[in-house]
Amino acid sequence: MHRVLHGSILAGLLSLAAVAGCARSASVRAAEAGRFDELRRTLDDELRRGALGSDEARAIARAVAEGEIARAAPPSGVERLRELRTCARPLEDALAERAEGSDGMATAAAMILLEAGLTEPAGVKRYATDAAAGRNPGKDAALRALQTRALITAEDGALRRARMLDGDQEVRASALRAASAAADPNDRGALLEAARLDPYPLARTLAIRAAGALGGREIVLALRDIWVLSDEPGREAIAEAWAAPRAIDAGGRAQLLWAISTQRGAPAIAAARALVRAGGDGAGEAVAVLINALRTSQSRDRIYAILSVPLEDAAARAALLEAQRDADDAVAFAAHARYVDAPPRVVAARERAAAVAWLMRLASGTSTRAVLARGVLARAGVHAAVPLLERDLRSQEIPVREAAGTGLVELGELPRAALLLADAEAQVRTSVACAILGAS
Repeated sequence: MHRVLHGSILAGLLSLAAVAGCARSASVRAAEAGRFDELRRTLDDELRRGALGSDEARAIARAVAEGEIARAAPPSGVERLRELRTCARPLEDALAERAEGSDGMATAAAMILLEAGLTEPAGVKRYATDAAAGRNPGKDAALRALQTRALITAEDGALRRARMLDGDQEVRASALRAASAAADPNDRGALLEAARLDPYPLARTLAIRAAGALGGREIVLALRDIWVLSDEPGREAIAEAWAAPRAIDAGGRAQLLWAISTQRGAPAIAAARALVRAGGDGAGEAVAVLINALRTSQSRDRIYAILSVPLEDAAARAALLEAQRDADDAVAFAAHARYVDAPPRVVAARERAAAVAWLMRLASGTSTRAVLARGVLARAGVHAAVPLLERDLRSQEIPVREAAGTGLVELGELPRAALLLADAEAQVRTSVACAILGAS
């Protein structure tokens, strides 16, 4: 397939130079071969001697990820490749080589490259046509989904709209994602039909978002009709669509004001959140709705409101401080986390320090919320959480180890996180490898 060149060649050369000295270390050789017991012993030894640096951690992460791409095979291979989507760019060459095949792994690799903007849609269409010659495209839904995702021009419109009615839900989802990229007004009717009737919830949401991106009064009013028929997630998506740039001033703002004044729960919070982000008329009323929801709704909606209130608003900050003392542990946790995540210019240093101390006490435990607290602290750059995350590297729970690895990466502790590149679970290895490559 034809690929797009990205970034600076000089930057790439510097990156290669940085790892050249350790490119063939014992750790890298073990990672390339998939000898993870040997890799674990080598990493333990290097870390103990202080010989494992960040550059070598990156080289090992690349070798692990490229090995997972090369070895991916049924029944879990496609899912393994999808786990690497977030670091597709540094793995472009390995994914492109895998995409040259003719099996399901090749199709999955090609889709990752396309969605990451690393290959041209025209090349994907040719690839799908060539691959279909040796496979039955009527039965190969993954291949149809790949071809459909590349249908982003006006000339592709008829086929794109036909694929919105395909019998496979992933093909329909690909058609709707392609419609978002195409921004073709001729898709309007098909998008609204999918938003009303598609049995796949994700497809309905994608259709609503694509329609909102097109905007215009007709779509704004049609989404109001669909609101009545939609479930809660659908109404939240409609609120976001009304706030889209081409919808907000075509009646979207009026619909959001209607929603915050007549609706309750998550849909009303979503509408208020959208109005706050859009600014302008109604933003003040929206903040009041969020503060009220923060104080009076059920626990789940209170947390949603906590995540949505603008910290720049003094009344919102006061409500969050109040929520930090709430009897509902989940609400108190969310309120403290919001303060720890906040930019220093917004929250008083004393108040943020108190929230950090509260989360540190919680993080020392073993509960699920303690694991979440360690993640919040890591994202906020609180290095006092490092010993707690290192403890989690030895956890028996896969999600706990995975969170520990990504948390250490966020704190710049790449060599410590690298221990999980030898984890027995491929999910942990790929997650941490992606985190390390993304930090490089």
